[in-house]
Amino acid sequence: MDVPFKLEVIALTTVIIKLGVSLFPYSGKNNPPMFGDYEAQRHWMEITVNLPIQDWYRNTTDNDLLYWGLDYPPLTAYHSYLTGLMAKKINPDYVNLLASRGFESPNHQFFMRMSVLVSDCLFFISALYFYIKNLKMDNKYKWVFFALCSHPGLTLIDYGHFQYNSVSLGLALWAIIFVSKGRNLWAAVAFSAALNFKQMELYHAIPMFFYLLASCHRKGSTLISQLVNLIKIGVVTLATFALIWYPFLQLHDGLLQQVLSRVFPFNRGIFEDYVANFWCTLNVLVKIRRILEPTSIASYCLLLTALFSFPCGLHLYFKNSLRNFHLCLINVSLAFFLFSYHVHEKSILLVTLPVSIASPYFPFTAFWFLSISHFSMLPLYAKDDLILPAVAVLAL
Repeated sequence: MDVPFKLEVIALTTVIIKLGVSLFPYSGKNNPPMFGDYEAQRHWMEITVNLPIQDWYRNTTDNDLLYWGLDYPPLTAYHSYLTGLMAKKINPDYVNLLASRGFESPNHQFFMRMSVLVSDCLFFISALYFYIKNLKMDNKYKWVFFALCSHPGLTLIDYGHFQYNSVSLGLALWAIIFVSKGRNLWAAVAFSAALNFKQMELYHAIPMFFYLLASCHRKGSTLISQLVNLIKIGVVTLATFALIWYPFLQLHDGLLQQVLSRVFPFNRGIFEDYVANFWCTLNVLVKIRRILEPTSIASYCLLLTALFSFPCGLHLYFKNSLRNFHLCLINVSLAFFLFSYHVHEKSILLVTLPVSIASPYFPFTAFWFLSISHFSMLPLYAKDDLILPAVAVLAL
């Protein structure tokens, strides 16, 4: 007997769980002088709505980069600008330049929480709903799949720790959906947008590149048609990047270099806090940062990441299929998490996305991995007083 299934009910339940997490304290509440990631997101709204675009990434009198300076690509800044405009319309005190630092009120907290929920619904939950709706599997299994994809880690980081990872992950998921539908140009647009929202989407870039490259060389197609397809994807990708970066390309005084130095902060070190990756583990025995210069460490990181990533990409190119694409996303994102430079605990979210969507191939393993990845962020949850919701969401 088939089990009745309403994806809409499961999606609504997921939203309710996310809202439940948002009732707990956010990162840095009542904790001056930096407060936490909640204040970082609010501060970016303050900066983008009050300062000219040339000062968003530059250290000035009104923009102290040591106080939560913008360190994500321009699409994040535009998102902060739009949400900041809404905040200013509701209450100018939310984004009052300099005077709003550490602003905490119940109304503002409600606004910020709703901004995360709306972003989540627009980008990630909508993509997840569409993806699962079109899966060729029995209805009685789809609710389990939805639960796996709505894993607790993303909920705790976005609604507890407080960020907007659902936007970049949602755009990446839309790119995967377009790839599965054979709409490669739309996939290039969506993934370029994801990469320009958070640079950590580089974790998924190699599989996307090799899959799109292989799709241009289908059997039976002529050399001319292959070349035309490749040029189309290249043009669409470059056009998306050019559109997003256009305001910064028009300005001078080394602004582009300043933005890039903020987006790729090599001076911040090889890892942050308690990361379950190769370098953090090795550092227990060998104090890497005392022995090697940052440039040398970065070179080793690049070498090892490439060594463990490109074989998977080449395999995907020669054995091109959606299943191999999903597996390549997992393997390459894991290689980036384990060996790349400046890895944070929450970077594991970049691995959990492909694990989630590949769970029909190995459901138990996916469930195990998502649970362990959630546990790996325990130090971060503890720092933000999120242990209780972390356990509750995992149980749910």
